[in-house]
Amino acid sequence: MQQIMSCSARASAVLRALRAAPPVTARLSRHCRQDGQLSTGGNLRAFSTSAQPESVDPQATSQQSRSVYGASFVMDTSRMQRRQKEIEQVAFAKDSAGPPPTEEKTNEVATKEQLAKLFRELPGHVSTTIAWQWHVQGKLKPTVDVPRKKDELEEWRNTFLDIYRETFDEYRRFRRSEVSRRRRTRRNFAVNNMGFKEAFESYEVNTEEFGDEHRQKSIVEDCWKAEYYELLHRKAREDIPEREHLAARTDRMADIVAGALRAHYTEQNRPVLTHELADYENPYMMKHSAMERLLQERCVRNRLDERCLPRLMERMPSMAKVRTQAQLPPEVLEPLAAFRGDVRWHFDERERLSQKLEAVSTAFDALEQSGGDAAAVAASLPENSGPPSPDQVPGVYHPWRNHVGFQTAVPRGTAGGINFGKPDSNLDEQILRLRYPTLQRVAHTLPADPKWRAQVSRTIQVLERSKHWDYASKLNAINMMKEVYDSMKSSDTYTRELDKKLVVNRVPSHLKRKYAADKEYIKTFPRKFRPRKSMTWYRPSLTTPKPKITKPKK
Repeated sequence: MQQIMSCSARASAVLRALRAAPPVTARLSRHCRQDGQLSTGGNLRAFSTSAQPESVDPQATSQQSRSVYGASFVMDTSRMQRRQKEIEQVAFAKDSAGPPPTEEKTNEVATKEQLAKLFRELPGHVSTTIAWQWHVQGKLKPTVDVPRKKDELEEWRNTFLDIYRETFDEYRRFRRSEVSRRRRTRRNFAVNNMGFKEAFESYEVNTEEFGDEHRQKSIVEDCWKAEYYELLHRKAREDIPEREHLAARTDRMADIVAGALRAHYTEQNRPVLTHELADYENPYMMKHSAMERLLQERCVRNRLDERCLPRLMERMPSMAKVRTQAQLPPEVLEPLAAFRGDVRWHFDERERLSQKLEAVSTAFDALEQSGGDAAAVAASLPENSGPPSPDQVPGVYHPWRNHVGFQTAVPRGTAGGINFGKPDSNLDEQILRLRYPTLQRVAHTLPADPKWRAQVSRTIQVLERSKHWDYASKLNAINMMKEVYDSMKSSDTYTRELDKKLVVNRVPSHLKRKYAADKEYIKTFPRKFRPRKSMTWYRPSLTTPKPKITKPKK
């Protein structure tokens, strides 16, 4: 109870001090004039009301601090009230004045905006005529009221042209600065192009088939299969012996039948390697792959061993023996057959046997139809057939003999990727069947002019022997050259015009006017000019150390 009485007494004393004190604003101004500074502590602000000496009574100081706290509270409250009244007065003034008037753009400013927008949308395609026409028709935004009277319209046109030049100069300066800024920019391609990255989850193989024990068993199994395939070929050579080495090249019926039977027997019993899935027709390649896998995984210890591995396999006696008995690939035998002139032949003995049996059936049919006439039977054979048909090459008129050869057995194509199994184009198939891919298919309908005709013919001869051009590019070059020469005038026309402009015996004009005013110079050639020109040897280079020796003139 005594505390409550003391608090109420203290509050009444503060109120009496506030009534006796001058207003807050007067005290604040006097304080600013006397002290010149504010003392701030925490979230409360205390203002000194009078200049006091440094030595002050402690009781007076405590009373003053309590009175200062009440003064700062009243001052903050009065400041907030004044601020609220100012805000209300400003809002009332805006409501009473109504909406602010919009600043209407002048015609010059609007026209400048029109042209700037037009230059940005159609850079380099806006002339003064087009800009003025669209401006008058009202196609540009923002719209501008164009005067209708003739005099005013002419005056406005002059103003429009001035605005156009000014806006165009500003746009050009802007574009130049932008282009220069872009060119000065140093691009860091290593940072800008990080590439596509996708985190792929890797799963470890934990099945028994991929363990060390199963891998060892699969390697041993492949070695056994390679040995078995080698013995299979040896057994086939013993049971179906070959008359002589490469006897099938003689193209005798007995040798072809024996080779076909051996190929069929070995193919039906050919194994497939399982450790690294592989299928080899040659026993040497199958044994080479199995032995290489065994040495690579079980014997190689470091890089030195890895480098010595191929030489070791070449010197192994078992590998050398199988290599000597291996069959030659088609890349070796087919060029020999083509050079000999065979047009009905195949590397595989089974395919060749089918060709021979087809010819035999054709001979029997001719024998039955002719009643035993030997001449008719001989004429029916493929070797003695008449002139070739023009459509022997599909899609091309090709009536020439001995141009179409046998079908190659060389493997081609890709073993994987998006082109795996993709068929060859028609042109590639035709080239594979041609013995010599000449350019006879385009050596027709040459230009009628002799000079143009000679140039096209010479180009065909050069491209036929060119090794660095693909066949399709050669055909396109010759066809395009013929089209160009067909659209040109005759060579005599160009020769006459060049003779007029490039006279051979030309003299200075002042000498011609003085000594030969009525003379006309024509091109003349010396005696035996053409033989000497045809036999002239052109020096291939100006830096030749030793020029070609020529016979001295007599």
